[in-house]
Amino acid sequence: MPTLRAAAAVLLALAAAGPPVQARTAATDSTEAAAGDPLAWARAVVQARRAVEAAEAEADPDRKAALATEAVRAVDALETGGASQASVRALGLRAQAVYEAVFGAVATGPLAPDEWGALRGPALAALGPNFAPPLVDPVAVAAQRAEAERAAGPAALFYPADAVAHVEAQRAAAARLARAGRRGRRTLGRIERVLLRRGLPAELQYVAVIESALNPQAESWAGAEGLWQFMPATAEEFGLDSLTVHQEGPSTEAAARYLRWLGRRFGGDWHLALAAYNCGVGRVEGVVREVRAEIGREPTFWDVRERLPRETQHYVPRFLAVAEALGARS
Repeated sequence: MPTLRAAAAVLLALAAAGPPVQARTAATDSTEAAAGDPLAWARAVVQARRAVEAAEAEADPDRKAALATEAVRAVDALETGGASQASVRALGLRAQAVYEAVFGAVATGPLAPDEWGALRGPALAALGPNFAPPLVDPVAVAAQRAEAERAAGPAALFYPADAVAHVEAQRAAAARLARAGRRGRRTLGRIERVLLRRGLPAELQYVAVIESALNPQAESWAGAEGLWQFMPATAEEFGLDSLTVHQEGPSTEAAARYLRWLGRRFGGDWHLALAAYNCGVGRVEGVVREVRAEIGREPTFWDVRERLPRETQHYVPRFLAVAEALGARS
């Protein structure tokens, strides 16, 4: 049967893809010294167990990485034999578990996933089924990490993994709009200050980018006007006239009041609020009621997206793509 040393050698090979592992000195190891001294072998087992326990208990990520590598080294210094074989195998499993908790089942490095699988083959499998868990798909790991980063960011910028394709589809349009945003950094700075003063997410400044490319004189074929593309009835409701709707200061103040009202109307779900900004409150609320009755919970924009007008389906993903293009997550 392959020795634990053969398996641990594989672990140390894996460790090379993480922090560098210095080779042990080639002097007589603990197993050689213990060949005629059971007490020395027992002390080596205790030392290995303490190393594993220290790695398991450590909370600091950097320190845990070093201790996990040291735990693998300590187990590598043991040889199985006789009645002690099962206990040492169990200790080896714990050493690998804490190592992989830090560096992952598939470490990043020059080897392809199938090559990692070959390294994790017979020597590790000989130590038990837990020594060769299924390889984690690096693409899946990257997707999970990206979703965690989105979840840790502003709520207005979060979107689930199954919405990534919709945001990706808006990258080209977002790149064009982002150029206008970069030219208008000072304008965005002034808008951000108004939004923050009103208690709104700063990320809503990018609505003005996708509405008008920061052009206060913009007019649409549908009759929307100004930096925020107010329709005449909404502009009048929020205190704007035919002149002030084209002025940055008054129109931004009105937009902040309108966005705050929409945010409250949709319970703080900014994606639904932005959908309503684009296609109207009544349209979005009607779809939300339908989907709520079907799924038995409060729906998100992503739940109702396909029932909204095509322009609105693209509107929120484009907002997210523009925000990312302008560095909202950096």
